[in-house]
Amino acid sequence: MSSKKGEIIVLKKALTPIHLWTIGVGIVISGNYFGWNFGLSQSGYLGMLIATLFMAIMYLTMTLGISELSTMLPYAGGPYSFARRAMGRYIGFITGIGVVLQYVIAAPIIAIGIGGYISFLFPSVPTVVAAAFMYALFMGVHIIGIKEYATIEMVLVFIALGLLVLMYFVGLPQINVAHLFPENGDLIPGGFKGVWSALPYAMWLFLAIEMLPMLSEETRDVQKDMPKGLISGMITLLVLSVLTTTVAIGLAGIDVMTVAEDPLPAAIAAAFGNTYWLAQILASVGLVGLIASFSGVILAYSRQVYALSRAGYLPSILAKMHKKRQTPYMAIILPGFIGLVLVILFNPDDLILISTFGALVSYITMNLSVLILRKKEPNLVRTFKTPLYPFTPIVSLVLAVIAIFASFFANFTFFIVSLAVFAVASIYYWIWARHQINEDAPEERFAKEATTSHESQITTAPIEAIRE
Repeated sequence: MSSKKGEIIVLKKALTPIHLWTIGVGIVISGNYFGWNFGLSQSGYLGMLIATLFMAIMYLTMTLGISELSTMLPYAGGPYSFARRAMGRYIGFITGIGVVLQYVIAAPIIAIGIGGYISFLFPSVPTVVAAAFMYALFMGVHIIGIKEYATIEMVLVFIALGLLVLMYFVGLPQINVAHLFPENGDLIPGGFKGVWSALPYAMWLFLAIEMLPMLSEETRDVQKDMPKGLISGMITLLVLSVLTTTVAIGLAGIDVMTVAEDPLPAAIAAAFGNTYWLAQILASVGLVGLIASFSGVILAYSRQVYALSRAGYLPSILAKMHKKRQTPYMAIILPGFIGLVLVILFNPDDLILISTFGALVSYITMNLSVLILRKKEPNLVRTFKTPLYPFTPIVSLVLAVIAIFASFFANFTFFIVSLAVFAVASIYYWIWARHQINEDAPEERFAKEATTSHESQITTAPIEAIRE
């Protein structure tokens, strides 16, 4: 899109179901390689397993709900467009800010993880240097095009999945049951609070699968392909999450895993030694999993920033499109520089709390959107309907509300920081953004048509009653 209102340049349609599955699994798979282990000190293995299963239920039920929404509202705005249609501009904007916060901050978290793995191999390479190289490389890939990115992502994901399967094959027979279920009986060190505080870190095993609807405008047959990509990706991640946590903790124990910046090589090294071939492979080729997620996160934040900017909620410069490649290059580049600054300033375990807080805000509004639109607009065409409605979105909604307060127990300071970000965003919206809306943006135009249709029904209802 150019900076002029009303001039819309569409994104290129190139994605198929295998591309969507690949991107969905790829953007999340780094959660298996890095991040989840920071929640172990209070939860232990059993507490983390419980937290993981609760979050798996939340994501699975949400995935079914957004499969319905994405076939009704197939726009790059994804979560923002769902909430915009169901609850109006302000809630749509806040949902979009939650998504932007989630992914812009997730990128430096993964970049720090990449640095940790590189340091395992090359201690002289600073984390910031590795992160800057990754940002530059994959911002360039995304500017070149979505199909080119999807092809690269497919290779990265299959390598990362192969390495995980290899770790399961080698590690499962060597698990020390005492690492999973300590003989002293202290199965969950922090008790109920320990499980609760582990929820944001258990989310890291699934966080970002919900970004796929933001690729709706780039999917060839969104009505059929989007539900396939979402559901198959979520089932894959559920299996991986249980196996990864069990094998890694079973090999190394809680004490090693809690402080490991490179948990999978550390787990193999604890059991077999630092020079063991699989530890070296996981530390080197294991970078592929982190890189796959890192590149996917750049894709996610760029699409949400692009959609919000195209609609006028964010400055129009962020909606600038590459005329030849049809990619939103400014929405790729500018948030990338912000992420690189965050790499320098913050620790990953703190950033995870802000990222998951932003994600949970969007989860709450997306689940509400499923419920509201079913009641508000029952006649909308739904080529996929959420199974077990309304039970499914209600379960996901309740778990998201519970999880959002888990960061209160994990780190009260960053809980307040997260609230402050949304407070500032709200002030920005009421003072500036709401006066800049581009009515020609697809999400806004579709929502406006819905409002007009609803008002028309209200106006004509008395006339129809008289005729009867």
